[in-house]
Amino acid sequence: MLVFRSDPGSVDPAAVHASAPVADLHAHPSLNAYYLRRDLGREHRGPVRWNPLRQQIDLPRARAGGLRVLTNCVYAPAVLPVRPFRAALGAFQALEDLCARNPALAQVARRRGDVAAVLASGKLAVIHAAEGGHHLEGSLEKLGELAARGLRYLTLTHFIHNGIAQPARLPGRFYFSVLRGAPGLTSFGRSVVKRCEELGVLVDVTHCSDRSLADVLSIATKPLVATHTGFRRFLQTERNLSDEQVRLIARTGGMVGVITWNDLLGGDSIENMADSIVHGALIAGPDHIGIGTDFDGWVPSAAGIRNALHYPALTETLSRRGFTSTELTSILGRNYLRVLGE
Repeated sequence: MLVFRSDPGSVDPAAVHASAPVADLHAHPSLNAYYLRRDLGREHRGPVRWNPLRQQIDLPRARAGGLRVLTNCVYAPAVLPVRPFRAALGAFQALEDLCARNPALAQVARRRGDVAAVLASGKLAVIHAAEGGHHLEGSLEKLGELAARGLRYLTLTHFIHNGIAQPARLPGRFYFSVLRGAPGLTSFGRSVVKRCEELGVLVDVTHCSDRSLADVLSIATKPLVATHTGFRRFLQTERNLSDEQVRLIARTGGMVGVITWNDLLGGDSIENMADSIVHGALIAGPDHIGIGTDFDGWVPSAAGIRNALHYPALTETLSRRGFTSTELTSILGRNYLRVLGE
């Protein structure tokens, strides 16, 4: 078991969790809300182990789990007949409609500065993001349209090359390797990074290959995020970050969100996720680490952290690892709000 320090003093995890702006950097509530028309305003059954048709997040369980900021990261598989840009707008709308049907529970925070007012009202703040630059369909104008709709970060690449950046190799997913394309950022990819910075859209380097990430770091002038990842200390795969990459992301003023995917954590337990959070904090400092579960993203989450009711269990687990109350609050959400400019 990794610890951040041996004696942090007295910490009340329940009190910390209740007062913290608990935030999830990366989740996919709109996958089922948009594609399956599932009503997330009511409570659903979560998966016992892994079942992508079960729901990990809905509004009642998010509220019960103390979640305050939910990232609605939209995703359109390349095989769908619906064009990715249209699907992204549709998935944005699905969560906006959900909030409109449940105005006492949640509200979309479209613009920078909106989150504080939503939290002050006691509601869950929902912010929009997109996983994969293929949603732009090769157009910087469409990036501007998504930003106008509330896009707060863009994950540059995903499983296959999208004309922007080469993706990382995935553990055990050899069939994607032939579709990874040429190394690094493309010319259009460099334009996307620059335009994101101009629009105030954070650049998410999760899924980037080593060369792609190095290329982004060489041109970035604003904080970078890696919203849902593990570390190579626990699983040696390009999909996870090296210690040096973590330090370089932190040096931009950005942060890293730790995923719940048991493969990337190197173990199937909430304790393994806590190990990764501690490791990230030891490498980059607790001001540069957060939580990016990838809930409802069709990945198997570790035991003990499989749905939105389990956020308090993570806080309780982390409280035994030597973090102060202030450091826990930062990891749970304050770091994300800072990087978002909130």
